Amino acid sequence: MSIDQVRFKLKPLYDRWNIIYKQAKAISIHPEGDSFSSRPYVTIEYTSAENLRKTEKVEYDYLVNATGPKLNFEATEGLGLHKYTHSVCSYDHAAKAWSALQQCIDRMKKGEKLKFLIGAGHGTATCQGAAFEYILNVADVIRKAGLSKNAEITHITNEYELGDFGMGGAFVKRNGYIIPTKVLAESILAEYNINWIKRAAVYKVEENQVYYETLEGEFKTVDYDFAMLLPAFAGAVIKAFDKNDNDITSVLFAPSGFMKVDADYSVK
Repeated sequence: MSIDQVRFKLKPLYDRWNIIYKQAKAISIHPEGDSFSSRPYVTIEYTSAENLRKTEKVEYDYLVNATGPKLNFEATEGLGLHKYTHSVCSYDHAAKAWSALQQCIDRMKKGEKLKFLIGAGHGTATCQGAAFEYILNVADVIRKAGLSKNAEITHITNEYELGDFGMGGAFVKRNGYIIPTKVLAESILAEYNINWIKRAAVYKVEENQVYYETLEGEFKTVDYDFAMLLPAFAGAVIKAFDKNDNDITSVLFAPSGFMKVDADYSVK
């Protein structure tokens, strides 16, 4: 699919719902207001062409901080699009990964045997479900091309067991049976003839080789010709200030950049 098949303009949609839309990024949060007013506000910087880099104070009664993550490729040496691995965390990442996959398919059609490594690119990466979904898509593309015999596919994950998906696993009702996701995930990967490495923390990537540490403290490597490894996530870079303009970023945010919240996501 092209980029215009998977994106749309937000403003017309919000206009229809009578929602004020500002195409901008949050720079700082002022939950106590400032010396001029006790009204809390967020400072934003516009990214739209007509107001580019213009700043504004947006007051609020209730604030939802839902920025999504910063893709922390820097946490793993050699990880990322401008280095040695691919990603599917955004459209442009996925498009480049698709192009690279097509080149691999062309090489396999010429008789080359290639190794595919897909999974988590850091010991604290948390989007295992996306990697699991993607590896099945890749295996299916290769199978439909009739090239499975030329592909060695490996799933690498920091999960304690396959199917943890960052929540300690779950149970699925299938064909009248209740199955733990561990069994389901292992069965699906085995069906696609995919190998797996679990309890692995990737800490370094070089061209055609990944270095990882196991939960038991062993240091190992795995080779690849194509790698899609998801990065760890960090919080968006947003500062916070009290009414006297003192920096309280460390009060509202953890060192990772994520806002400190309770189990229901209310602010601590």
